[in-house]
Amino acid sequence: MNKLISIFIILTFLTISNFVNSKIDFPKIEVSKEESTYKFHDSLIKVFSIGQKRVVSDLLWVSTLLMGDEERVFNENSWMFHRFMTISKLEPLFYANYEHGGLYLSIIKDDVVGAKKVYEAGLKYYPNDFWLNYNAAFNDYFELGNIEDALEKYKVCLKSPLAKQHAQYLPSLIARIEASKGGLKEALIVLLNHYNNTANGLLKERLHINVYALKSEIDLKCLNAGAKNCQKQDFDEVDYLYKNGKYLAVKEWVKFRPKNKKKRE
Repeated sequence: MNKLISIFIILTFLTISNFVNSKIDFPKIEVSKEESTYKFHDSLIKVFSIGQKRVVSDLLWVSTLLMGDEERVFNENSWMFHRFMTISKLEPLFYANYEHGGLYLSIIKDDVVGAKKVYEAGLKYYPNDFWLNYNAAFNDYFELGNIEDALEKYKVCLKSPLAKQHAQYLPSLIARIEASKGGLKEALIVLLNHYNNTANGLLKERLHINVYALKSEIDLKCLNAGAKNCQKQDFDEVDYLYKNGKYLAVKEWVKFRPKNKKKRE
């Protein structure tokens, strides 16, 4: 009898609930991925993944890629940073987590501090890896403005056989950075090389915007100063406009500069 009463009460509440939902338009609440994603403590994940760390890390990696978003973060680390760091605790030798995770945080999420931490975690296990050092140095130099850390990593890259294949400019770049702490032209060399070595996709699209901006700044400065041997086309191979005695780019652009974000404790 009590069981029948319980079923009747449940059905009654469900009927009322459906009726209310059909008659009342509730306001839609939009919650960002940053606010809606759970961040599990590392120790908790380790307890529940005993003996299956690789499987759990693979699942976390796949789910992170599937849920990956483009929302940028300010003054804090993104949810994807916490996910990548959790994976590194579960499976420290998971190379793709550091390589792709660092790139995604740095360029797509704009979480350059988080990217540095992910790269540093990976370099503990792959200290001489060309791509980890190369991408980490790029993040240090052009995003964080950390010249010393960038130089250290670029010098590691220079010792790799891959340097001749993918970064023949490195000796010159290192010498120029050490001598003058870099410049726009040196930045364009590295950025363009980074762009050319990136597969088609969202990451390359974002890099295209940065290369366009940096090249436009260099070219327009040259043209408007009346200098010789200036490039007259932008990165899209479109002629610069000349209006009211001044050269302009066809598209709007923002100066590409290190973000100099403060490291959070």
